[in-house]
Amino acid sequence: MGYQIAKGIGNICTVFEGPIDAIILTGGVAFSKMITDMVIKRVSFIAPVVVYPGENEMEALTLGALRILRGEETVREYTED
Repeated sequence: MGYQIAKGIGNICTVFEGPIDAIILTGGVAFSKMITDMVIKRVSFIAPVVVYPGENEMEALTLGALRILRGEETVREYTED
């Protein structure tokens, strides 16, 4: 898994048109020192790696719903074409 994450980071870094300031590892998997160490070993030459464990997706979804309920944002509907 660490190897696949590192490959993904390497793939996306090839399309940036400038220096990369940092690589941030987040989400539930960032709680695993074994995984983060594997990734850091493989990508730290690209940019400094910051590990920010935690799953903030539910908070982001909640805040999005609140913005809609407060009228600060409109509902967007995505359909398959």
